[in-house]
Amino acid sequence: MLLKADLHIHSNHSDGKDSVRKILDVAIGRKLDIISITDHNTVNGSIEALEIVREENLPIIVLPGIEISTANGHLLAYGIERDIESGIDMGEAVRLVRKWGGITSLAHPFQFYRHGAIRLKFFKIVDCIEVFNAKSLMIFNKLSEYFCRRYGKGKTAGSDAHRAEFVGYGITIINPNDLSMDGILSALKSGKSDVEGRTAMIKQILRL
Repeated sequence: MLLKADLHIHSNHSDGKDSVRKILDVAIGRKLDIISITDHNTVNGSIEALEIVREENLPIIVLPGIEISTANGHLLAYGIERDIESGIDMGEAVRLVRKWGGITSLAHPFQFYRHGAIRLKFFKIVDCIEVFNAKSLMIFNKLSEYFCRRYGKGKTAGSDAHRAEFVGYGITIINPNDLSMDGILSALKSGKSDVEGRTAMIKQILRL
């Protein structure tokens, strides 16, 4: 069972331009199986997406997510439904996410100008590494993938879309044992995933 997921999307609950509803419509239209709305320092976008999908029985899975602006760089967290304050130490953020049953992934780690956590000690403490980000240069994505393999971490990918039109530009292909949230998180953490996508860095920056 291979599922296509975009695990890095921003809505208008943080600095994204489009609504959760529009993001869901685009994702379904592009036949994605899973999305995670990872707004900066708030899970509100994910919670709204979960509510819409449940109420309307839409054919897509929402993995709750958030992008935490830690003191040491940006950190993606999945499987939690509560906020984590910005400025927290990354090690403490990882500890809290695990305590609450979630997993973590370093966001665009080599994009130092976008708060990537470039120090290798942080690669060791997370569950996954974002090895394809559609707003990153390919050299940065390749470096992320190299260190992901070196430290034996799971792979994630995402569009990092701030407009709905870019949803699906970065895809995580997940092979879970079942469709539960625990099954999906376990597959990501255990390395049962791969990535694909197309870089849209210039196009996305020009549209911001």
